[in-house]
Amino acid sequence: MSEIKAGIYRDISIHDYHAGIGLSASNLSELARSPLHYMTSLNYPSKETPSLRLGIAVHCAILEPERFEIEYVEAPSIDRRTKEGKARFSEIEGSGKIVLSSEEYVKVTGMAKAVHNHELASRLFSGGLSEQSIYWCQSVSSLDVATGILCKARPDYMRLLTHGYVIVDLKTTQDASIKGFQKKAYYQWNYHLQAAHYINGFEAVTKEKVLAFIYVAIESEPPYAVSIFKAGNDFIDAGKAKVKELYELYAECMVKNEWPGYSKEIHELRLPKIAGYKGD
Repeated sequence: MSEIKAGIYRDISIHDYHAGIGLSASNLSELARSPLHYMTSLNYPSKETPSLRLGIAVHCAILEPERFEIEYVEAPSIDRRTKEGKARFSEIEGSGKIVLSSEEYVKVTGMAKAVHNHELASRLFSGGLSEQSIYWCQSVSSLDVATGILCKARPDYMRLLTHGYVIVDLKTTQDASIKGFQKKAYYQWNYHLQAAHYINGFEAVTKEKVLAFIYVAIESEPPYAVSIFKAGNDFIDAGKAKVKELYELYAECMVKNEWPGYSKEIHELRLPKIAGYKGD
C-alpha cells in the first residue's frame, strides 16, 4: 500500500487504472482458472478485439457523454484511396481522437440512446458518480493485517439512494434476455466474483453498506434491447465465498512465489449431465 493509499479516486484514467498496481476483478477471474493463468495474463495482456473496442466506446457514450464527444469521431465518408482522402484521414487520426467507422458510430450512439430512453436505466445512471477507481487493503488470514493485498475496483456507476448506495454495472451482450443473460453470468462470465469484489472494496473504503448490485445489460445489435438485473443474495454470497478463497490463494502464491497451473492428478473423464441421460 506504499504506492497508493486506500480511497476512491476520480482522476485516474482507465488506461492508468488497468496498467497500474492492484488485484482487480479481471485478475480474480483469471486466478479462478489457475494461478498460472493469472500470471500469464499479466505478461500477455488481452489484445483489443472489435467487441472490446465497441464495449469501451459504449461505456464512454453512456457514462461519460461529454468525454465521448471530445474523444471520439465518426469516420467521414471519403475515398481513402485518393491523395485528398488519405490526407484528410491522416489529419483526423493526428488529432488524437478515436475514429469509429460509420457502422460502429451508429451502433454506439444507438445503444447509448436506447439506455438513455429506458426509464429505469436512465435513472440508474443519473445523480451519481461514474468511473471512480477504488483501492483498498484486503486482509487475509494467512497474512499480517498490516500487509494484506492491494486490491482495486472500478465500478461503472455508484449512486446514493435514501438508505444507502447502489453499484450499477453496464454490460454489452448479444443476448440480454433473462434466460440468455442469467445462463452465462455465473458459469461463463464470473459476474458473481466481480460483484463481491466491488462490494468488498466499496464497503472497506466508505464503511457504508451496498444496498444492491445492479446490471444494466444492453444488446449490441438492433433494436438494442435493455434488461436490468439485480444480483440476488445467493449470487453475491457465492461470489464472496469464492473471492475469499481467491484472496487466500493469491496470498499463498505470493508468499511461496509459486504460480501453479491445473492439478497434476489424473482425472476421470465422464459424460456431462445431460437432461434425460440416466447413465448405466
